[in-house]
Amino acid sequence: MQCPFTGGDLSPANWRHDCRQDHGTTKMKPNQHPMQLIPVVAIPIFLAIANQTMVSVALPAIGADLGALSRLPWLIIGYMLALTIAGPVYGALGDNYGRHKMLIGALLIYIIGAFICTFANTLEMLAAGRLVQGFGGGGLMSLSQALIGQLVRPRDRGRAQGYVASIGVVASTLGPLMGGFLVDIYGWRSLFLFTVPLAVISMGILLTRRFPKPAGPPRAFDTSGFLWLNFFVICWTMALEFIKTPGQLHLSLLAVIGGAVGLWMLIRSQKSGANPLFPPALFRIKAVSMASAMTVFHGAALVSLVTIVPLFQNIVRGDDTVEIALSLLALTVAFGLSGIITGNLITITGRTAIFPTVSLLIAGAGIVFIALFGAEISHRALIATYTIIGLNIGSVMAVIHTTVQHATPDNLRGRAAGTVTFCRSIGAVLGTTAVSLILFKNAPLTDGSQAAIASLFTQSSETDPALLAVWKDAFRLAFLTIVVFVAGEWAMAAATPARRISETD
Repeated sequence: MQCPFTGGDLSPANWRHDCRQDHGTTKMKPNQHPMQLIPVVAIPIFLAIANQTMVSVALPAIGADLGALSRLPWLIIGYMLALTIAGPVYGALGDNYGRHKMLIGALLIYIIGAFICTFANTLEMLAAGRLVQGFGGGGLMSLSQALIGQLVRPRDRGRAQGYVASIGVVASTLGPLMGGFLVDIYGWRSLFLFTVPLAVISMGILLTRRFPKPAGPPRAFDTSGFLWLNFFVICWTMALEFIKTPGQLHLSLLAVIGGAVGLWMLIRSQKSGANPLFPPALFRIKAVSMASAMTVFHGAALVSLVTIVPLFQNIVRGDDTVEIALSLLALTVAFGLSGIITGNLITITGRTAIFPTVSLLIAGAGIVFIALFGAEISHRALIATYTIIGLNIGSVMAVIHTTVQHATPDNLRGRAAGTVTFCRSIGAVLGTTAVSLILFKNAPLTDGSQAAIASLFTQSSETDPALLAVWKDAFRLAFLTIVVFVAGEWAMAAATPARRISETD
């Protein structure tokens, strides 16, 4: 059987590695065509990407059913917290015990979390289910990327990232549509139940495939690093949460200090540990350290952008739900298409960092344009601008994953993929919170009651022009903050030493 795109042999006989035994370990030559891995990684990647958009659609229905609207954000924060912590853990365990085995475990935990969410009768129980789902979801993307790095030859990894991006396009497009349909027809609980059969099918595919065994015996898990990682992430997330509430600045400062101590102890434990979650040897590879820093900025820019766009269009422009959905669709589809294009360009040319170095300049200019003129331009012009931004900022992750997979030795590849997931998640949490703080610190919220905040979304065209002008200024500052994140991405892309992947690698 031939691949319809390349003519490569996709027969089952070629699904295994070219392996040979050497003193009880398995040495592996990555030689699989990317299309051979699509059945293995497609569903985990789909679930990882579609999960967040599907749940976002359901938030109003969940709030109406379970109440406690002020605590709804914890459904997102809890999931992102677990995702942030779990990514590096899965990377380390995957290197030790086999990435496909850990991916099966991640899917099982994800299913357990889905059942908890389905039968939750309080918001607290639902948040706990989302936390469990996050601990499973943290392995879906990172382990799938590690498997690609393990099994696909270096020059084809760019094409593999293109296929991953195409899955992202489907997930980003279908996520909101399926979420809205399921919520309207069957209620919000059906969202979580819907993911269970998909996860079961993915587990079945993984169980029927054969994968190379890890080289060498399992190494001890870095318990100390794991505990300090939890302490650091939770402290800094709570610091940003405390600072939102007047009168809790002292608690925020204590949490910042606690997080700094946790980070210092985490670094110490990684330097002295026998099998650290974040091996110092990994960050001595300049291409990996640059890519990790770039990923933090990328997570901050991308997630905060997607978060404030609906608010901007509703409050400042007065756009309805359909117009907002079309705008988000333009952004997310452009992200995915850009990943496909960039992945294939990497395969064809062997070049990597040149793509974000150029495209991020265009993306930054597009966000500046939205900040300055987004309130006045037509909706068609707005969608065109979002598409340009998405096509350019979407080139980043394909380059990051390809660079990290290429620069990292196989025994650290799982940790490297987990590190990328961690950096993107921590950037998303911290960046989105920072942008939200800047937005609402400058917004005209004289009455902080829930009713007053809800009334913002029903303002008509007769809204006080002076009030609207203050909101425009607040959103302008928020968008310009995102531009700072994009500038950080660009600086890392321009400075990375990994510029090309040769045909012989």
